[in-house]
Amino acid sequence: MKTRHQLSVASVLFASLLCGVGMSATARGGLATGDDPKSILDRIYSVAQADRGEQRFKTSCSSCHTPSEFVGGAFADRWSGQTMGEAFDFVSNTMPENDPGGLKPEEYASVLAYILRINGYPVGADDMPASKDALKPFEIVPNPK
Repeated sequence: MKTRHQLSVASVLFASLLCGVGMSATARGGLATGDDPKSILDRIYSVAQADRGEQRFKTSCSSCHTPSEFVGGAFADRWSGQTMGEAFDFVSNTMPENDPGGLKPEEYASVLAYILRINGYPVGADDMPASKDALKPFEIVPNPK
């Protein structure tokens, strides 16, 4: 039988492999660096970016969606265990429905920042990166709040 410590170490090693060991992240906004597992709990967006995302959501998304569709269980059920890179790739290739891919990468990142904020994820000092590859290391995990 494995001890709690052995399971913890195994979990960290497995998460590191999944998150791309050796990929660097910006440390300034509270983003994890080095070999640490990374997640959306690592303060990957700014208040200003989430504010811009809220405005973009109102102009580009609200004709088909309400913010409540992305809060709590709905968000966690859909995305938990995937990465922000996968979420970015999905929204930037399929949304808005009447113009898939029609927004700038920064606008998609801002909308995702807004969704993180309405779910109560911690905010940092820097904007979330606006590319699938830069967001790939950040796992979407349930908010422990």
